Amino acid sequence: MSALWNDVRYGVRQLVKSPGFTLAAVVTIAFGIGANTAIFSSMDAVVLRPLVVPQMDRVVTIAEQRDRGDDVFFTTVALADYQDWSRQSRSFQQTGVLLSRNMTLTGSGDAARVQVAENSGSFFSVLKEQPLLGRIFTDAECQPGRDDVAVLNYAFWQQNFGADPAILGKTIQLDQRAYTIIGVMPRTTQYPSQMDVFVPFAPTPQQLANRADHFYLVIARLRDGVTVPQVQAEMRIVAQGLAKAYPATNQGWSVKVETLLDGVNGPYTPRYYKLLMGATLFVLLVVCANVANLQFARGIARRPEIALRSALGASRTRIIRQLLTENVLLGLAGALGGVAFAGLYLHMLMVTMPPQVARYMPGWSNTSLNGRTLAFSMLLAVGTGVVSGFTPALEALRVKLVDQLRAGSRGTTGSRRSHRLRNVFAVAQISLAVALVIGAALMSKGMNSLLHVADEYNPNHVLTFRVTLPLKRYNTPQKMAAWYADSLAKLRALPGVTHAEVVAALPYSDFGWTQDTAIENRPVTPGKFQSAIRQTVSEGYFSAFHIPIVAGRGFNAGDAIGAQPVAVVSRKYAERYFPNQNPIGQHIRMGTGGDTLTPWLTIVGVAQETTYSLWDERIQPAVYLSAAQMPAEQESYAVMTDGDPMAIATSARKSLAALDATLPLDTVQTWQTQLHVQLTGLIYSAVLLGIDALIAMLLAAIGIFGVMANLVGERTREIGVRLAMGARKEDVLRMILGRAGRLMAAGVCIGLAMAFALSHAVASLLRGVSPNDPVVFTVITSAVVGTAFLASWIPARRAAGVDPMVALRDE
Repeated sequence: MSALWNDVRYGVRQLVKSPGFTLAAVVTIAFGIGANTAIFSSMDAVVLRPLVVPQMDRVVTIAEQRDRGDDVFFTTVALADYQDWSRQSRSFQQTGVLLSRNMTLTGSGDAARVQVAENSGSFFSVLKEQPLLGRIFTDAECQPGRDDVAVLNYAFWQQNFGADPAILGKTIQLDQRAYTIIGVMPRTTQYPSQMDVFVPFAPTPQQLANRADHFYLVIARLRDGVTVPQVQAEMRIVAQGLAKAYPATNQGWSVKVETLLDGVNGPYTPRYYKLLMGATLFVLLVVCANVANLQFARGIARRPEIALRSALGASRTRIIRQLLTENVLLGLAGALGGVAFAGLYLHMLMVTMPPQVARYMPGWSNTSLNGRTLAFSMLLAVGTGVVSGFTPALEALRVKLVDQLRAGSRGTTGSRRSHRLRNVFAVAQISLAVALVIGAALMSKGMNSLLHVADEYNPNHVLTFRVTLPLKRYNTPQKMAAWYADSLAKLRALPGVTHAEVVAALPYSDFGWTQDTAIENRPVTPGKFQSAIRQTVSEGYFSAFHIPIVAGRGFNAGDAIGAQPVAVVSRKYAERYFPNQNPIGQHIRMGTGGDTLTPWLTIVGVAQETTYSLWDERIQPAVYLSAAQMPAEQESYAVMTDGDPMAIATSARKSLAALDATLPLDTVQTWQTQLHVQLTGLIYSAVLLGIDALIAMLLAAIGIFGVMANLVGERTREIGVRLAMGARKEDVLRMILGRAGRLMAAGVCIGLAMAFALSHAVASLLRGVSPNDPVVFTVITSAVVGTAFLASWIPARRAAGVDPMVALRDE
């Protein structure tokens, strides 16, 4: 410890004696470690530890799955199937079920839409959660007529009730029914993250017997010693038994079991974070290469010192330890700056995240520079110091002792091997910069295309919001249809409104409801499915969204309640399910049973294709129902204007409040804003990857500048001799730039190979991204080469301007 302390003190003195080198190295390391620490902090909160659940690896989510022919479809669970799973499985310690609903909150200010979880009492037990205040509901309260109690989410309690500690015993109105507040959950309860209120799930006998409607989220805690693969195998056997017992509803269905962490993360979030973490680690490698080149230059200047220490008896191990100690000190100093940079980085991430997006991200609010991230930062600091300093330390020992002592401080030029190593690090910096900048450009291009994917509909001039009709007051189709007709009439009468329509899901909204269809006189083989997106729209929808009717007709005023139920199908639906047939006049129905089963519908028209998925380029078949004839409980409104749509938002609220003052409008925003919200995660990823790419390119430019400047410094005498012997300045300039050009060519070739692999990873995440985009590859390569060329030009000009007499006299 005494020797280590001496090394530390000596290292500090040496770094203080070289303030320029120390500042450059520390700032460079701070950028690299800060970026990595910030991304790791976010990844730790969102992906690695999003929930505070004891023994979370023992908790699983259970979904139903089926093969639709073109892909595997996962969905929530039918309640009757859940009941059978709970009875037949021997792997679960406890199971819980939850139904998510939108309800209207009244009695505490303006009417508002809130996310309500109807869940079994065992749902909290599976997660081993206890309330912050009061209690959770019991199984006895999960019975019809006894389910009038509520537990509040922590954030909802703070925002709507000012964190009132006396909230217990008070009542709230949800869909005009009174609920008594009996508890408040702690801040750590973030699953499901978007829930505001929890109420008891009290199913009716009809719900308990329903196998057709897949609406329920199911979680379970495994028994000790049971693994997820074992549960998966058991549940497949159970599903096969149910398929034989209930072929009409269960044939072709299976079960998917995954850990709660995998269920929360989904397929895309970990991929994006891995991409960002890999990119920032690339930046750290560029940092290491940059600091290593600085160390090479400094090592050459310190050769007389090292030679003297060797002559006085210092061993090679002792000298290497001293040099590595200095590098670790640099890394730790850089880590301190990096933590400050990471704090600013994270602050910007947190304040710019839209609240409507953050609430759907479990763990996002827990993002912080905690002990794990600080330990990660220190680990990076030590690793950076060792990686960036080990090779330069070894090279610094390659001195000829007698020659170096005789030369003293003169002639401290690098060896051929030292030059090769510095060139290798410069090439590494360029190649990593090329790969990162191309990857960032591809992601930005894909993001930009998705932001403008709906431009044909002019989304900047469309106001959107959702309305959910409470079934207690709108308990008949006639009442629902009357509301939609009256509300559309009010909206269409507003100044500046060109169209006002209702639709279950807007194009590119990812809100489409995929449902099975039945075709009259065409029995479906069990296990086979005829799926389509179910869209309930108003009469003017096709005209407003410029969707041509390619056969038959669209909806008209005659398609009302009491008339023959009709449907319009998409061209994809007609081609897939009526090949070589005229679909007009054919009869279909939506659903396979339960509450979602429709009457037989007569196809009266075929509409051109429209994409309702933002991420999937495949076009799915669609069936359109008339909102005037078969109104739905919840619909989205699209109000098209000839100006700023938000300017009519207040007028729209007032107009609809005149019809029903207790009915709130949910998520009032422009369609373009809705697209931005849906793409928030992608926008963040693209921006962060772009920041990494810019840092890498800047460091690569600094690296090539350093190599060339050092080369000129070491060869000043040689250049002076060349000029004295008659060489032209243009020859010297060409010599230096040629050396830089060879390094750039090597770096670009390696970088393009790395970029090719990275581009395929980006293309797998985004629609519309070509992994071999020639424009991006050409433009970015030219930009990197141009930047590196400019960085080389300054030392090359300096070399060409050397005065031969001054250079020779200095020697």
